[in-house]
Amino acid sequence: MDTENESRVRLSRGRMWLLPLLERPRIDVESEARARLGAGDPDVGEALRAVIDMGLNAWSDHWLSKAVVWTTDEEVVIFSERLHEIALESTGPQSQDTRHAAKRRLKRLGLWSPSRG
Repeated sequence: MDTENESRVRLSRGRMWLLPLLERPRIDVESEARARLGAGDPDVGEALRAVIDMGLNAWSDHWLSKAVVWTTDEEVVIFSERLHEIALESTGPQSQDTRHAAKRRLKRLGLWSPSRG
């Protein structure tokens, strides 16, 4: 990805600046991204998963809660280990609401196991 000051920055290094996308409806972000991508561009799903990954590992409940809401069912499977950690961890930055939301997402897909962690 390109940033204002550098070109070809690895997405893993530059994705922190994409966290504000989590504050917008995912469908809007995804459709705007798809409209701008050409045939040779990378899959938008990879970039969105990178944003979700950053949000799920963020330092504040604000980003954690937004990332949990943004995940599709497929991404819940991909990030199930981290969602279990969020649901079970009581000392991190996540609120009780965020823990319950993560648990609900896992339960809905039959992925909840309270012994995981």
